[in-house]
Amino acid sequence: MTLKQVEIKSRGKWKAVVVGSYERGTRSLSISRAEELCHFYGVPLSQLFSSSAQVHTDEATRTSHRELWRFDLRRLSAVKTHPDNFTHLIHNFLQNIAIKRDDWNGEVITIRNTDKELLGLLTQKENGALLNSLTNRNLILKN
Repeated sequence: MTLKQVEIKSRGKWKAVVVGSYERGTRSLSISRAEELCHFYGVPLSQLFSSSAQVHTDEATRTSHRELWRFDLRRLSAVKTHPDNFTHLIHNFLQNIAIKRDDWNGEVITIRNTDKELLGLLTQKENGALLNSLTNRNLILKN
């Protein structure tokens, strides 16, 4: 579900902006709220602490999974005329995310871990290599 769909399905109990903040880690989530949210999604609370969330052994992968990846959409719009196919792919991918999530602040977008995984598949790059490519092209904002 998109964040907008979560808000609609929960009849406003879970605001899109709040759930998005939880996902990005920019807002704290109490245990009781986590339980309520897990109940809404139909998953056990233990799923939040599953082995899939364990730290990876590869340092680049470990770092890139924890970090929030933020992009300056204005900068990407300015460089979209660059002849680099990778840059075009990133621009189109982020524009589609903004459309799907109805996220039109127009300046900065933060992507989720699932977005990172999909972007890795699209670019055929592992997380660490993808982060390096984004950083080398100055497409990602520094934390």
